[in-house]
Amino acid sequence: MPEVSEQIFSSSLPHGTVWTMSTVTGDATPTLRQCREILALSQLEFATQLGVPLDTYRTWDSGRRPARDTILARARALAGQCHPHTPLSLDTLALILDVHVRTLRVAARDGRLRVIYNTVAFGRPVPRATLDAGEQFRREFYKVCYRWDRRSVRPSVRPRVPPDYPDRVRSTRLALGCTLADFASRVGAANKAVIYQWESRKRIPSPLFWRKVVRLERRAC
Repeated sequence: MPEVSEQIFSSSLPHGTVWTMSTVTGDATPTLRQCREILALSQLEFATQLGVPLDTYRTWDSGRRPARDTILARARALAGQCHPHTPLSLDTLALILDVHVRTLRVAARDGRLRVIYNTVAFGRPVPRATLDAGEQFRREFYKVCYRWDRRSVRPSVRPRVPPDYPDRVRSTRLALGCTLADFASRVGAANKAVIYQWESRKRIPSPLFWRKVVRLERRAC
């Protein structure tokens, strides 16, 4: 198995140390899927970089089959080139920073950790944070024993869908002169049936989709 213990995994961390693959051991070693999330790549893109078929990679990514040691070594070497401004899942960021993921989730809710909501799971926004934001949290808040003023930190605000969303979706679409299919394309929905379900109150748009609708609504005005 190729030696990857000295591969630098991130930029300089607080206290003047550098995080390397040798910093963590056992369960803390990044899995194949976590390496892909660190690089913010799709399964197809990561499989291409590893030089394996997509179907083969999917069995490794889902955990149905264990990946070969050579593949894991190559993936961890690639993950060592992680850009500090790449949004990461909180689970992956916790692994890199050696912080419990629950600590990061609480910090994301109260604003100590800067997060963005750019993906959706089961209709709920999923927080992500960059390595820079994680290092700032460790430097300014993690295990710091002093009373901090919650009002001085601006929390990350989740977009909320108002009760009158069907009328606003319909009026925005008509103001822009879009068909159902055109409007679905502009907000990134799967197809026109999704927009129809929003307008007929059969389905509630996710907060991230609603943010896109609001942007189009402002343009229409």
